[in-house]
Amino acid sequence: MKRQITLTTAFLLILGTVMAQQSNFEKTMMEALNQLDKAKSTTELQDVSGKFERIARVETERWEPYYYHAMILINLSSSEKDRERKDALLDDAQKGIDKALECNGNKSELHALQGFLYQGRLQVSPARAANYSRKAAEILGQAVGEDPANPRALYLLGMNLYYTPKAFDGGASAALPKFLEAKKMFEMQQEQVNSELLPKWGAEMNQGMIDACNRQNN
Repeated sequence: MKRQITLTTAFLLILGTVMAQQSNFEKTMMEALNQLDKAKSTTELQDVSGKFERIARVETERWEPYYYHAMILINLSSSEKDRERKDALLDDAQKGIDKALECNGNKSELHALQGFLYQGRLQVSPARAANYSRKAAEILGQAVGEDPANPRALYLLGMNLYYTPKAFDGGASAALPKFLEAKKMFEMQQEQVNSELLPKWGAEMNQGMIDACNRQNN
C-alpha cells in the first residue's frame, strides 16, 4: 500500500509539473499574440518575432511559435525594399515552417503559410512569377484539401487568382468567389470554440480584397 501511495504521489507531481509547463507555455504565447495584435511598426513586428523565436527555442516540440515567427518574417519581407534582404527573411521563414512540420503541426495551416511564402518570393523578381505562382497554387490547393474550412488557404488562393493575368484565367472576377468563400469560413471560425493559439488572421485583408474585386467588377 505504501508503495502504491508513493507511486500515486509521484504521478501527481509529474502531472502537476507538466500542466504547469503547459500553462506557462500558453500564457507566454498569449502574451506574444497580444503583442502581435498591437504591433504596427516594423520595429514592433521584429520585437514580437524575436519573442516567438525565443519561445520556439525552449518549446521545441510545439509548432505554434515556429508558425508565428515564420508568418511575421513573411510579412516583414513584403515591406522590405532590398531584394536580397527579402529573400533572407523568407529563407528564415522557410526554416520555421520546416520545423513546425517536423513537430507535426496543423498541416493545412502550415501549407497555407507555405503558399504565402511562395507568394512572397514572387515580389523579389518578376522572373519568378510562373514558377512560384504555380507552386503557391499547388500547395494552397493541398491546404484546402486538408481542411476545406481553412479561411486563410482560401483567401491566399484568391490572392493567387487575383494577380494572375486574365489571359490565364485570373483577375478580379476569378478571385472573388474564393474571397467570398473565405469570408464564410472566417465567420464560422469566429463562432467556433478553438484553441486561442490557432491562427485566426486574414479576415480584414480578405474583406479588403472583396471590396477591391467588387469595385473592379462594377
